[in-house]
Amino acid sequence: MVYMGQDLLNPPSVEGWHSGIEWINSGTLMKRTNFMSEMVGDYSRPGVAKMIDRVSSTSFKPEEVVDACLDIMGPIEVTTETRAELIDHVSSQGDFDWQSNGVTRTLELLQLIVATREYQFA
Repeated sequence: MVYMGQDLLNPPSVEGWHSGIEWINSGTLMKRTNFMSEMVGDYSRPGVAKMIDRVSSTSFKPEEVVDACLDIMGPIEVTTETRAELIDHVSSQGDFDWQSNGVTRTLELLQLIVATREYQFA
């Protein structure tokens, strides 16, 4: 956590931890993104499995899967361009099938979401 700028129980000042643009810098951004990508990309984690189960119970179209994942991760409001890129990624792999590849594709989508500007600034 120290490398991500969030030393537990040791804020940088009496104000607490920085947020927004002050919280983001090139030294910590990759560490935060990689940490979160590792967390949400692991289906064996109970919280991740529950998120996937929730998304899979309501969503079959790429747009619905993206919207459900954005909702479950925050909810996160992304730009139209970011949403389109996420939908393109999900759509690029063909039909969405929960029986064969839905879990893997949703895990990838969650990893992409945590790497977005909107997620990092949320």
